[in-house]
Amino acid sequence: MQPITAIILAAGRSRRFGRDKRLEPIDNVPMLLRTAQVYHSVVPDTVVVLGPADHELAALLAAHGITSQLCSVSSDGMGSTLSWAVRQHAQSRGWLITPADLPFIHAETVSKLVEAGQTHFLAAPMHQGHRGHPVWFHRKYLPELSAIDGEHGAKSVLAAHRRDLHLIDVDDAGCVHDIDQASDLPSLLASRKSSGGGTRPPG
Repeated sequence: MQPITAIILAAGRSRRFGRDKRLEPIDNVPMLLRTAQVYHSVVPDTVVVLGPADHELAALLAAHGITSQLCSVSSDGMGSTLSWAVRQHAQSRGWLITPADLPFIHAETVSKLVEAGQTHFLAAPMHQGHRGHPVWFHRKYLPELSAIDGEHGAKSVLAAHRRDLHLIDVDDAGCVHDIDQASDLPSLLASRKSSGGGTRPPG
């Protein structure tokens, strides 16, 4: 059976953040690397999708044993980047897809999605009534994912197949708390500290 691939979308320009949030330190580890390490600890075939000029980030990831790819169409939007990435890994049994700015996700949550992928075509975690990431897509959705473009990601595919979506309740705020702006970080770090922290990346 072909392996699954975890695809971390990290080609954005962090316009709302004000600086390159992929390098923002979380527990003294760059945010992007921290997210990638959590996924890589569960899914050996993890790939980080970067912009075409992100050679230094690619080198940083490679130094920690994590694969990356430079996406030539990332300027066209997240949807185009996602579609490109799925086509690059069209032989996979399916894909766990997530943006890179959820560095507090637990490895246990990723494991639950991998397990759900054994029996479900479409799955996602849910925390306190909110759907989170990653989203599991079986390869049956390859034609639709390959046709996505622009900024809207896979929302159209999820909407078209909502009856297939298996939601998994998780005690993991990290699957829903993305970091869009620098002002998001202090409250998320404080909340994480008060709750006893989350799963630290291995290594």
